[in-house]
Order: sequence, then C-alpha cells, then structure tokens
Amino acid sequence: IGPGSWNWVRITIVITSFVALFIVVTVPEHFLEEHLWQHIVVVHIPKIFLWTFGTLFAVHILLEFIDINTWIASNMFIILAIALLVGIIPESGPHLIFVTLFASGTIPFSILLASSIVQDGHGMIPMLADSKRGFLFVKAVNIIVGAIVGIIGLLVGF
Repeated sequence: IGPGSWNWVRITIVITSFVALFIVVTVPEHFLEEHLWQHIVVVHIPKIFLWTFGTLFAVHILLEFIDINTWIASNMFIILAIALLVGIIPESGPHLIFVTLFASGTIPFSILLASSIVQDGHGMIPMLADSKRGFLFVKAVNIIVGAIVGIIGLLVGF
C-alpha cells in the first residue's frame, strides 16, 4: 500500500503507530478512557480542528474575495504590528494566519519570523495560570525582540 519507497512520511506513520500501540497495550484502562479519550480527544482535538479550519477558511476568504495582497503590500508595518499583537494569544491557531500568508507569498519572512518569536502556543498557558506578571513579562520581552527582528527584517528587505 502506498509508494514503494520509504520516505519521512511513511517512517513517521510507522513510528507513530508503534508508539500508539505501545500506549494502548501498556497503560491502565483509566488513563485511556479518562485522559486520552475524555480529555484529549473530546476536549482538545475539536478546538484544535476548529481553530485550524477557521483560520485557514478566513485566510482563504480574504485572499479569494478581497484584494488583501495589495493592502498588505502597502502596509507591512501594520501587518507586523498585527502579527505581534496576535502573538500575545496563548494558542497556536491564530499563528496559522501568518504561516498561510507567508506560504502564499503575501507576507515576507521577517513578519513570519517576528510572529513566530512572539507566539508561544500553548506553552504559556501554565505560566499564565501560575503568574500573570511572569506571563506579561515574558510576552513583553517576546514582543520587543519580535518587533526589533521584524523591523530590521522589513528595512533590510527579507
């Protein structure tokens, strides 16, 4: 089944399958039912799917029906500011907007890099729960570094 050659996709699927089989065979039934199924599959996967689908759909609509490319091309510093502000959100879904815009050639790498610097994904949620001050400090540092990198990148032309 599939291509005759082994590439990274096939190897990844085989390794993931063995890891999943190992987990199912070795962990207690409680872990499978409560943690994997009730928590990850029922709670998180629908949210991740909706964020991803919604973001990709919104970008598609913007690129298909609105001449956003012209506006973005003439307002790169505003797009950089938006990318930095979106990076404050402690989830990775909104970052897909900038990944998709970069992949379509709409924004330069410097804006994607600045957005990536500010975006921490779900990694900052525990810190937000533990210390709002620490969260804001880390985000402020990320925004400053992201802004510096983004501005220099835009001025240099990458």
